[in-house]
Formats: sequence, C-alpha cells, structure tokens
Amino acid sequence: MKYPALLAVVTAAFAAPQANVVFKSGVSLVRIDVEAVDVNGHVVPGLKQDDFRILDEGVAQIPGNFSFDEEPLDLILLFDRSGSMKGKLLSVVRATELGFHELHKGDRVSVWTFNDESMAALPFTEDLQAVNEAIVLRVPEFGFRGGSKPEMAAVEAVREFQSASNTRRKRAIVIVTNKSGRGASETAGVHEMWEENAVVSELVLGDGAQTKLLESSGHAFIDRTGGASIVAGNPGEAFRDVVHYVRSGYTMYYAMPDAATGSERRVQVELTPEAAKRLPNVRIRARSGYVVP
Repeated sequence: MKYPALLAVVTAAFAAPQANVVFKSGVSLVRIDVEAVDVNGHVVPGLKQDDFRILDEGVAQIPGNFSFDEEPLDLILLFDRSGSMKGKLLSVVRATELGFHELHKGDRVSVWTFNDESMAALPFTEDLQAVNEAIVLRVPEFGFRGGSKPEMAAVEAVREFQSASNTRRKRAIVIVTNKSGRGASETAGVHEMWEENAVVSELVLGDGAQTKLLESSGHAFIDRTGGASIVAGNPGEAFRDVVHYVRSGYTMYYAMPDAATGSERRVQVELTPEAAKRLPNVRIRARSGYVVP
C-alpha cells in the first residue's frame, strides 16, 4: 500500500490535543516534516507549535497533531564512485564506520553507488553488519571512474521506496560525494520524492577542518524535499550529523485546501516573527510543496 508524501486521508476522527484541532472523518491532510537546525547543521529541539507558521499558496493554515520525533529510518546511502572520488575512498569508508552508531536497531538501509549510472549494492535490510560489509567490500568493487550524476541516482534510488513495503519509517536518501551541488538546478524526480515522503541530503567530503551547513545545496531535489547539504570537517562526525538530521524532526498536519487533482501546491514553513527574533540562528527546512492526489 502506498502512502503519498505529504497527504493522508483520514478514515476516522483525528484529534490534535495540543492545538485543540479536530480533523473530521474523510478529511485529506497534508503532512509536513520540518527540520530546525542551527548554522552548523545541528538539530534544534524544544520548539513549540506556536513557533511555526505554515503557508499553503500563501494562505496561513491551522496545524494540528504537532510532535517532535526521532523516527526509525528507511535510509538509502548513495556513494559517489566517479573518478575524482578514488582518493577519497578511505575517508568515505571511515566516515561511515565512525558514524554507524547513529543507526539504530529497526532501521533499514540500502546501499547504492553511482557515477554516470547508478547500481544497487545491497537491497533494504535491517542487518547493519551486512550494511557495513557492503560499504567496505562491495562499494570499492564497482571501481572509481567517469562523471558524477547524483540527481539521476537519487531519482532511480527513490523508486526503491515504491517497491519496498511501507513501514511508516521516515524515508531518506543520503548522497556521499566530494562535490557540492551548487550551481545545479535539476528538478528531476521532485514529485516522486514528495510522493514517497523522501528527504534527500548530501554529505560533501571537503578539505576544511569544520563541518558546515550550506544555505542551499543548489540541487532542487535536495532543497525542495527539505534536505541539507553538509560539508564535512571530520567525516565521521559529519556522517552522524547527517543521519541525525534526517531522523529527527517536527511533524504537523493541516487540512488540505480544495484544489484540482494533479495540481502542484506551494508550501512555505517558517518561524513566526516572534520566534525568529528569539532564535536568530535557527534555520527551517521543509518540503516546498506537494501534488494534490
């Protein structure tokens, strides 16, 4: 059974006690997953529902069922195997091994590689030892050559969610590369990613000493799904930050406005002016829209 990215059709009364909002039977809901991070990309907990404002096509919405959760993951790891990554192989493997304790029992992980084409190295599994072995042993076997097409790889990888059983885990794709996406503008697959509830982020293996969060990745499929582009200082710590980012977040729902089936709706999530003044270093990331089912 398929669950659209931002939409849930309620078949029974749905209550949101924190906001005293009740969504009646048969109401279509828009689900919004929101990440609040500081300038270093660290997740900021402790925000309240009143700290957020949601606009759907510019019109303020009344959210309900607000929560902050660290959810189990369906995680696809996409390793860049283009020619320029050959010298980065050891740091990639070490980054993943050092950051592995951020993955928890119950998470499911799939491992892919890509250059000018993408290939699956391991289908979804809860066996984290098998995941580690796939990264250490299988990824290098594919070799390092050619160019780098992360947008194509992300689109192909997101389709694995379509064939995977839906476990109501949070769905995420993490691209491990040495190239920032700045300057690119691909929009391929954004609607598919929205529908599959997939957040796409990237870990860029940089040369600096400090991990930093880019304001924009430059890739539409990252920015428009609410993902992040994190440039690694210490690769292991940065890998943990990325996994923690995609696992943790605020979730809220609102009643979907009347709209034509198949139309794209623009969504904007931001701090209220009062919250923004109180929290000047907090950045909000969320999906930028949905397609009406």
